Amino acid sequence: MTINYVGVVGLGGMGKALSESLIAAEHALAVWDRHMDRVATTAMIGASPSVSPRQLASQCEVIFLALPHAAAVREVLYAEPDGVLAGIKDDALIIDMTTGDPTLAAEVAERVAALSRGVRYIDAPVSGKAPQLTVMVGGAAGVLGEAEAVVEDIAKRVVYAGRLGEGFAVKLIHQHVKYATHLAVSEALLLASKLNLDMPTVIEVLRHSTGVEGGQQGAIEFYESNTRAMAKRAPSTTIKKDLDMALALADEVGMTSSTLSATAAFFTAAVERDYQTRPYPEASALLEELTLKDGAR
Repeated sequence: MTINYVGVVGLGGMGKALSESLIAAEHALAVWDRHMDRVATTAMIGASPSVSPRQLASQCEVIFLALPHAAAVREVLYAEPDGVLAGIKDDALIIDMTTGDPTLAAEVAERVAALSRGVRYIDAPVSGKAPQLTVMVGGAAGVLGEAEAVVEDIAKRVVYAGRLGEGFAVKLIHQHVKYATHLAVSEALLLASKLNLDMPTVIEVLRHSTGVEGGQQGAIEFYESNTRAMAKRAPSTTIKKDLDMALALADEVGMTSSTLSATAAFFTAAVERDYQTRPYPEASALLEELTLKDGAR
């Protein structure tokens, strides 16, 4: 497949940065968004404006979807008479950078395959902003074909998740980590404010300590079976002691922290088992017992 035109459907923050990066990389670009002022703005820097997803699809060999949710993906692709699938070229590739789930990927791939015209759909959600994206591709290396070079022009890292839909699944794991961390840090800073601590000092410590990074690394060490690295970590009894004192501080100011309470309860359970003196990442083995529903074990 010779790539003459690339398309971007959706010109919100992600799609705008994606379009700018594709133009900077000298790709011929067509764009569409329901907000025509966004289309006009992008056209001013070199994109070809489209009046509908169908028109864009009729022009492009590679189409990026940068949409806010699954409902928008379905509408843009399936709408008659002006959806992407109504106008798509033979052998075209749809790269969906929306945050969706594996069910969406399977559904769209089935609809696309039913066209019987060589059209392909790949889930490829992202982290970051073009041209420094991390792209999580729902497929094995090589699945992008000639479009791999286009994706590399807007990404610092392309990760192949293995199968259709697994790009979406990996992105949702990423979201779990990102926003659970956000909540934990936000609750910790709220506790700091209730204790009348100097906030710039607390923030400086958090920025230059092992807090977030160390916690993530400990979990990764467990799932990588890195026993040498885990052996350097503190035992669960030490972690329980620290968290119990943090809970006491919260109690002094009349505050309840959901993340602190859940973490303290987890390490209490670890100490009550046989993890008292073992490096704390090893207690991750308890998660299957403590968190999975009976039918999932």
